[in-house]
Amino acid sequence: MSTVELVGRMILALVVVIFVMWGLAKWARKPLGAGAGQVLTVLARQQLSRTSSVAVVKVLDQALVLGVTEQGIRLLTEVDLDQVQTVLSTPPAPRERRLRRPSSTNPGSTADPLAEPAPEPVTLTKSATAPGRLDGSVLSPRTWHQAVDAVRDLTARR
Repeated sequence: MSTVELVGRMILALVVVIFVMWGLAKWARKPLGAGAGQVLTVLARQQLSRTSSVAVVKVLDQALVLGVTEQGIRLLTEVDLDQVQTVLSTPPAPRERRLRRPSSTNPGSTADPLAEPAPEPVTLTKSATAPGRLDGSVLSPRTWHQAVDAVRDLTARR
């Protein structure tokens, strides 16, 4: 056999192996029991703690709110399916956080800072951009920027 034939066979074998791996990956990604006549669908899930969550599940034409813990699953209530689907189809409104402004006291004054009237709250709205997949995680650049800003505030000389 010549070198060209060996290289050709090796490339053909590589293409076959890649095609088989691609087919297996496609097949493995299919959800079990997926189909047009699905009886049970998880509409929403909210994690409450490390081991507990609340899930809204569609069963036939009913929406059930389930509590999920390590001890098991418990039916919390039944809600109207149309209302749930309406809420899930509308985009969420921007969240608001209320912060207090730091009190501005003179460094030389001896006034009691606790005796001052409470400062008025400031309302911050979340940016108009859609939340990223990493928001709130250690991998988010925004989290690190906030941490650096907090450390700067603590270490700033006044």
